[in-house]
Amino acid sequence: MLFVHVIPIFWGAYIAFIDLDIYTITRWMQAPFVGLRNFFTVFSPTTDVGVRYLRSIWNVVYFGLVTIPAGYLIGLLVALLLNRKFFGRTLVRGLILLPYITPDSVAYNVWRFIFQARIGIVNKYLLALGLIKEPIIWLVGDRAIYAVMIASVWKGWPFACLVLLAGLQSIPQELYEAAKIDGASSFGLFRFVTFPMLRPVSATLLLLSAIWNFHAFNQFYILLGADPGKAHVPSTFILQEAFTNFHFGQGAAMSVFLTVVVLLMTVVILRVRRRGEEW
Repeated sequence: MLFVHVIPIFWGAYIAFIDLDIYTITRWMQAPFVGLRNFFTVFSPTTDVGVRYLRSIWNVVYFGLVTIPAGYLIGLLVALLLNRKFFGRTLVRGLILLPYITPDSVAYNVWRFIFQARIGIVNKYLLALGLIKEPIIWLVGDRAIYAVMIASVWKGWPFACLVLLAGLQSIPQELYEAAKIDGASSFGLFRFVTFPMLRPVSATLLLLSAIWNFHAFNQFYILLGADPGKAHVPSTFILQEAFTNFHFGQGAAMSVFLTVVVLLMTVVILRVRRRGEEW
């Protein structure tokens, strides 16, 4: 615990306040203390690193605003279907987890092949249907983040489905029976019984998804490579800035900010769970 968590956290925080780069790393004890200069640099819209880091933050926010609701809605729809009794329900429940349990390295490399410009099946079918005249380069430029979004939603919605299905099965049937006696329609049952009872589970699920999306790394790195270009997110940009450009102080400052945001989200989750118990 001490060597795996505590020391790296304080070591990273210390680096954020000193001028540490490839030239001073061997004598880091003598590296000059610069206070908040690294933070001002990475958050300044007037510096190159600041512009790119702020863009990476916007990218991950935009990424979350699309993928989180999409994964939640798909998971909710499938969970509602799986909550009904039908032949082979147990088998289907197991099969839908395949995307989620598939290792990231396997899943995203498959998607990387799918989105290849010349041999990928996405362009193949779009060309066959006449929707495009020439192959689209999905994994470079402005379109790259949308390719990552599609792959991430495919990978993540089964987890949302599993959590929401557990929430659906915990709803007392007496509530549905009482609502039916009062003349509630199918939509009324969902609006006044199902959705309110899923609110604590949904809140926790959405906040957990926000945390995972904010420090998303695997899907961007595997699909787009070490330099995603315009599709950089904080995690990939920190890797590039610290271990490719060797600006360790600035990379540590970005990491400290990322850690603080995740900790704040964790506090929110704990409060939501506590309030959920009251609900």
